[in-house]
Amino acid sequence: MCSKWISLNMLMLDEKRIIMDSTQESMIKSLKNWGFEPIPRSFMDFVPFGGSFHCATLDVRRRGELQSYF
Repeated sequence: MCSKWISLNMLMLDEKRIIMDSTQESMIKSLKNWGFEPIPRSFMDFVPFGGSFHCATLDVRRRGELQSYF
């Protein structure tokens, strides 16, 4: 079983758009207030496998240059 916080696992599409679980209503509201554009979607069928949008996707093509965070 996953953590109760698994729905906070989001996928950033760009600087503003975020795909996230539609059950996270308070987080969606907060993100909108902070200037983001949440895209709520149901994804509960994947939870038994141990993840959500970010964990269930492959790398996406992004703009900009490669950066090291280490």
